[in-house]
Amino acid sequence: MAIADGQFEALRKLPENWDGYGAAAPQARAIDLARSITGLIDAGLRKSSADSHPFHISPTRVGGVLIEWEHGVMEHEVEVNPDASISFLHRNRSTGHIDTRQISPVPLQLELLQELQQLLAA
Repeated sequence: MAIADGQFEALRKLPENWDGYGAAAPQARAIDLARSITGLIDAGLRKSSADSHPFHISPTRVGGVLIEWEHGVMEHEVEVNPDASISFLHRNRSTGHIDTRQISPVPLQLELLQELQQLLAA
């Protein structure tokens, strides 16, 4: 998770128009929520025997955060938007099947994820 931590800190330093095409700077709320999601996923992956690859964390053009990783035959993407809505994409590399889902912002979402992360890490 150390590499992901460095990627999150780098996101905090990005200015407005970081891509030269008018992209919004990543919002602190999106970074904090994405960091908690990554911590929760990392805690779960550590208990798994399947092969996992490190997280790739990147900014989105609208001020959000994209988290990508591979686990076994699956590729995963989680997009955290500035309004705290979350989109998931899961692709099975062997079958090509893709599942997607969107979750609207929920009050106390960040605190819930932090609590779950602590429970899984114990």
